Amino acid sequence: MMGMRFFYMKHDFYAGQFTKTAFPLFDGFNERVALWFISWFDKSSQKYLGLLVRDFENAFNNTEIVVPYKNGTVAVDYIESRIRELEESRIRELEASRIRELEAYLMAAGFEDCTLTQSELNALRCIDKGYKQMRSFRIVDEFTVANSHNILKSDVVFGSGATPYVTASEGNNSIVSYISYKSDLIERGNSIMIGGKTLVVTYQPNDFFSNDSHNLVLTINNEVGRTESAQLYMVAALYKSLSPKYSWGDSISKAKIQNDEVFLPIADDGTIDFAFMETYITAVKKQCIARLKDEIARERKAYEQAVDFASNESEAENRKSKIFVLPEYREGCIPLYTLRAACGHFAEGQEAEKEGWIDVYEQGFRPDAERQFAVYAKGHSMEPKIQDGDICVFEWYHGGSREGEIVLTECNQKDLDYGGMYTIKKYHSEKVQDKDGWRHSKIELQPLNKEYDTITWAEEKSEEYRTIGILKKVLNQINIQPVVER
Repeated sequence: MMGMRFFYMKHDFYAGQFTKTAFPLFDGFNERVALWFISWFDKSSQKYLGLLVRDFENAFNNTEIVVPYKNGTVAVDYIESRIRELEESRIRELEASRIRELEAYLMAAGFEDCTLTQSELNALRCIDKGYKQMRSFRIVDEFTVANSHNILKSDVVFGSGATPYVTASEGNNSIVSYISYKSDLIERGNSIMIGGKTLVVTYQPNDFFSNDSHNLVLTINNEVGRTESAQLYMVAALYKSLSPKYSWGDSISKAKIQNDEVFLPIADDGTIDFAFMETYITAVKKQCIARLKDEIARERKAYEQAVDFASNESEAENRKSKIFVLPEYREGCIPLYTLRAACGHFAEGQEAEKEGWIDVYEQGFRPDAERQFAVYAKGHSMEPKIQDGDICVFEWYHGGSREGEIVLTECNQKDLDYGGMYTIKKYHSEKVQDKDGWRHSKIELQPLNKEYDTITWAEEKSEEYRTIGILKKVLNQINIQPVVER
């Protein structure tokens, strides 16, 4: 009653002092019907606000509302259908609005197409594998460092202008509000700000006000590096380089940063490679947008399922879900082998002819033809996870733990499904400790289908098997298309 709010309570509950409960006197009452009545109660709530608690019940009982009736009772079926229509309409509006906002953002960001270029793929691969040459640079040699001005929160009016008021807080790119204040205290944008006490590092594209003179404003000296993407890279690099050194009790300052360094990629001449940073951040942006698109699509599908919408995928969506096997390499592809053809390739020093290249660009991971390969699964020993005819994507195994992983293994025992020396199974090992350290006492390749036998070795016979790859993804045979030109 405090504030006069109406709620539907689905489950039994305890009530506080200033509450009243209204129980229906007709059959078929449920959440949707309750929403109908709540909307009417809300419309009349103003007349209850000035009443004493003891007078409310009488006033409420004498409130008249318009309700659909049929055969002398409340038309529950009509109310339910009407509320459902309103829910579905509202969900459509919300989803349409979200999609419009996303599309507008993508257009503004210039990322309607999130396809990675070859140079962007190469940049991601270089960072992932550590191929890119890097070195440390003195921060004060590459940046002009200045303390920001100090503008107290009590001295400004939030929402009074269009200039960001930036603090050392972490959320919303450290922008607390937008204000109007003295122009001589403004900090120049297209710069990097470091929260002096919190070490929050942000790129500020526009002119801004700062709340604390302990904050540092860094402006890159080389004009080539004054792009948004290059500075976003440097934001991450600065935080990684400085965060092990500073804390709340030992915060950064203009004096301390004089001796600090930042680790950055270098070009052939040893200078900072701004072009590489630009390419890398562009690739990361595209990946983020692609994930955001997928998230929006998943949310829409979840909403539709929640209100029993029919799932009608368009022909374009169907085509997008297809898995294409191509005759030659394209961006986003990895090599595909039959296990028969793969035998020569997996043996050291030999090369087998590939069946084709499989396009896995939109399968939820970053394709890498050097790290990944695919083979057709055969038989039923790994059901239900892997069906006969599915394509299994593996990453080449170069060492490390395999416990619990599904692996492709070359072994001296014939597999019933494959009829050869290669098998796809779940890896399990048992270990013992001795004076020389730990060792395998038993190794098992386990089927998921309990009708099949486990392949087992004792430790002394472990040379009779070799792990080829670790399973990364299973591609369903229903969507696999034959070798095509594209």
